[in-house]
Amino acid sequence: MAEARHVLLVEDDPLVRMTLVEGLTDSGFEVLEAEDAEMALRILARHPEIALLLTDINLPGADGFALARAARVLRPDLPVIYASGRFRQAEPGRGLAGAPFLAKPFSVACAAATIACAMRAAS
Repeated sequence: MAEARHVLLVEDDPLVRMTLVEGLTDSGFEVLEAEDAEMALRILARHPEIALLLTDINLPGADGFALARAARVLRPDLPVIYASGRFRQAEPGRGLAGAPFLAKPFSVACAAATIACAMRAAS
């Protein structure tokens, strides 16, 4: 891969986060990670190279829906992908329009393909 594709992964479960970071890195992505929305927004503000936000919906503090809306204030065109093990789809009216949803458990290959597709659509 000629150019790194930077992803901000927000996941509060350390094992899931570690697995995704490792797998997405092996798939050619540069991954920055956060365990909650507050940390994610600080990282997003300091790293303009981030090209996509992949966030769990159920997070401590602000949920993934609130995080995505706040991230879009900082970066209006930032692609967002939601993930959840509690829902089979994003709650209608809560997610950003057109944002893909990954139902857990999902494979790293599925996540990588969804990220690549969202990045292509945004460019």
